[in-house]
Amino acid sequence: MSAHLARRRTERVTGEVPVLMYHSISTGATREFGRFAVDPAEFAEQMDHLDAAGYHTMTAADLVGSRCGRPLPPRPVVLTFDDAYADFYSTALPVLRDHDFCATLYVPTGYVGRTASFLSGMGEGHRPVLSWQALRDIAAAGVEVAAHSHTHPQLDRVPTAVINDEVRRSRCLLEDSLGLAVDGFAYPFGYWDCAARAAVAAAGFRYAVAVAELMTTAHDDVLTLPRLTVNAGLGVAGLARLLSSRPTPVSQRVAATKRIIWRAMRGLIPAVGGDAREGWPPRDGG
Repeated sequence: MSAHLARRRTERVTGEVPVLMYHSISTGATREFGRFAVDPAEFAEQMDHLDAAGYHTMTAADLVGSRCGRPLPPRPVVLTFDDAYADFYSTALPVLRDHDFCATLYVPTGYVGRTASFLSGMGEGHRPVLSWQALRDIAAAGVEVAAHSHTHPQLDRVPTAVINDEVRRSRCLLEDSLGLAVDGFAYPFGYWDCAARAAVAAAGFRYAVAVAELMTTAHDDVLTLPRLTVNAGLGVAGLARLLSSRPTPVSQRVAATKRIIWRAMRGLIPAVGGDAREGWPPRDGG
């Protein structure tokens, strides 16, 4: 059996799909935010690579739909973008259109048409966030627009009532403003706990994404799907390595252990993570 056919068979059996997490596609960022700002030329080269390598994009909602019997495309990949920065519209979307790629965009609704003041601690509070009209245009272009809370808090560090409001309000605002069903949610900074997961389920979301630095598999919890972070400077070679990093029992156990340890640290030491209404994201924060 050829390597290509073996890979296709593995994808069909296990449902292993890379879900990539981007943030800003731009030049010029503070040192603290720099790793989240992928240079436009680097992004274009990565999309060229995906196209040339035969990858087929799908939205996160489509990925979840594949669990209901919808077939996966050959070499599937999901492109996700957190925080709905204005450069998604001006810089990323034209590149996606050139390749006929789709994507999923996660929106913190409290900042729509304003700036990302939740990044003030990183010196990026001035970074523009998309307007409602731009989000309508993006949705009309075939991009899945989904929720990223209302004010981008650390959901594992705020009261349950705040969690419930953040989750529900973001979905309601998006659906009312766009006139579309919103199926997905992304946990701000990748932080979630049982209360946050329960709030997402109660709000009626079909799925939610975290981070975890693993490919998704058919056995993953649909309300805490893992993603792979694409940071600035990863390049094409780094992206290729990321796409070939198949999940193993060992890597899954390591990710679970890291999550348990980090959650325990945040529970025992209130200062870890900073202000829960703003916060400093970890290396893989969303």
